[in-house]
Amino acid sequence: MECHEDRAAGRILTMKSFLSCDWGTSSFRLRRVELRDRSVLEEVTSDQGTAVTFQNWLSSGQPEEQRESFYKNVLWQAIQNLNEPPSSGTPLIVSGMASSTVGIISLPYQHFPFAWDPAQLIVRKIDADKEFGFPIHLVSGLRTKTDIMRGEETILLGCDLPKVGQSILIFPGTHSKHVRVENGIAVDFKTYTTGEVFNLLVERSLLSNSVKIGEDIESFNRGIIAAKTENLLHSIFMVRTRHLLEGTSPISNYQYLSGLLIGSELIGLAKTSCSIIVVSEEPLLKLYLHALEVLDMKQRVNSLSARQAFINGQCELAAMLATSIQ
Repeated sequence: MECHEDRAAGRILTMKSFLSCDWGTSSFRLRRVELRDRSVLEEVTSDQGTAVTFQNWLSSGQPEEQRESFYKNVLWQAIQNLNEPPSSGTPLIVSGMASSTVGIISLPYQHFPFAWDPAQLIVRKIDADKEFGFPIHLVSGLRTKTDIMRGEETILLGCDLPKVGQSILIFPGTHSKHVRVENGIAVDFKTYTTGEVFNLLVERSLLSNSVKIGEDIESFNRGIIAAKTENLLHSIFMVRTRHLLEGTSPISNYQYLSGLLIGSELIGLAKTSCSIIVVSEEPLLKLYLHALEVLDMKQRVNSLSARQAFINGQCELAAMLATSIQ
């Protein structure tokens, strides 16, 4: 591989580019990334998340010792879908649920606090072989005494934050994370099942006949405001009564429920005075920024791209790996 200098650290690296994989529960993303400027050369995506892959492996009836090869085959197919497949030996860094019990190998979590040092993360190397010519570097997650994250640790590593002061990083999603940072050290985090509860209520609960996806910002606002004063469990049922007794449209109910749950997640931040940074992409980024504005916290809110933070984090890991093999 072509040599170049890492501009951030002044290190001479042997790695020009690498393969970056974000393997979530329900989604799969593979990118070819230029290490020098952290640009994405190309990308392929699919719904071949670890949940589907794990079920397919169970259905195959293969023994445990064949599990690694089964998952490698999914990676191989994605690599072949790149317009410019990389040369054999190119490192492949995999973050997300691939290091979980439904992944390639189950790895332990690294303990908090986290000091933005890539060497602090647990990374397991799976050597290349004749069938799969790319060394895999599998990244594990982080934990506190009571909470866990897997996948967000790479995004966290890629967030560029001030070294002084206090802030809360918000990672919206199925299991939203709030990470508390003090003077450049991530000291704690909490998980909120906002996205999962919303999907369950919309798709599988009694409310499913009372809601329909659509735009209604006024109803979204009403849901946020209700989260400030009303009991959450009572307010959720009000979605049903709004439909039956008031004739409220399913779209209005959908947005009311969305605002109610997001508002319930965020309302506790009103008791703090630290800065708030939302790390996300559209459409969730827009929803969370708007909810924080309705909750009168706009003055201390900023945002970062979760996609770029993930790429930054894996580039930090790639740079560490490149220097370690010289």
